[in-house]
Amino acid sequence: MSIAQFKPKMREIRLDTEDFEERFAEYDITSEFTGIILTLVAIEDNVRYTSYVTATYAEILRKQKEAIA
Repeated sequence: MSIAQFKPKMREIRLDTEDFEERFAEYDITSEFTGIILTLVAIEDNVRYTSYVTATYAEILRKQKEAIA
């Protein structure tokens, strides 16, 4: 008889973009819809934090990340 591994489900919390940017320095930008609205995604302690932004604003964020790197 084996013991099944405990796999907690990942929760998702949606944050205001300003709060998201202040809290997370590292995040991904993904397209989950049509491409007009993009999603900022950060995972911390089995919680998926998200914030929705326009494609234009996401491009500004990408350029900022590239300039810092």
